[in-house]
Amino acid sequence: MDKPEEDTVHDFRVGVKKLSALYFFLHEIEPTLNAKKILKPYRSLFKSIGKIRDGHIAMHLIQELHEGDLKDSEILLKAVKSRVQKDFRLFQNKFQSDVQNSITIPTIIATGISERTILRRKQYVLEDLLSQFTNHQERDSSKRWHKKRILLKRYHHTLDAFHFCPGHTLDEMELKQIKMLEQLLGGWHDRVTTIQYLQSLQGLEHQAEHVIVKMEYQDRILLESAKIYFNKYLNWHENH
Repeated sequence: MDKPEEDTVHDFRVGVKKLSALYFFLHEIEPTLNAKKILKPYRSLFKSIGKIRDGHIAMHLIQELHEGDLKDSEILLKAVKSRVQKDFRLFQNKFQSDVQNSITIPTIIATGISERTILRRKQYVLEDLLSQFTNHQERDSSKRWHKKRILLKRYHHTLDAFHFCPGHTLDEMELKQIKMLEQLLGGWHDRVTTIQYLQSLQGLEHQAEHVIVKMEYQDRILLESAKIYFNKYLNWHENH
């Protein structure tokens, strides 16, 4: 990757998320398989490239809110682009270093886990993952909803991994609700992350103020909407 192209960065992150979902699933099938250790090099790269992705998201959201002071928006965009270039150079250095250390992961066959075992345990693991996502807790914090967002994605990626397996069918209504929840929680998290990103730009507090106020309003609306759809999803599962 020669440039911090948005599609390439996004595809890399999605790929790591799918790998993570697969190997955490295999860990549940066979606990002796250390998924965290296997994925550690990829997670490190994922974290590094995530800073670039945060910059891309910030630029999009700033451009969406350009009805404010156009000059302030241009100053913010310039600062974010500069940060993205810096983070990309750091990612390149890390990538070259990690590639030299030969990052590899075992194939499913190499893990020694049989297809029969996977198919036999699949439903139990999926139900456990879903129960973690749907679990009610009294404390309604941003940290809790961030964790739910990750669990939902992991559940979705695991479902997708079995799409072509015999005897496995995907419920289109469930997928529709999952995608809506992912969209709402993703939009909420994008704004939370961008607010933190803009607050870290030293010397630009005045230029960022208008954008941050708008995003704080939007993230509250998106999270409240996500909570409504979360309850709809719970009700749907209770009746199926």
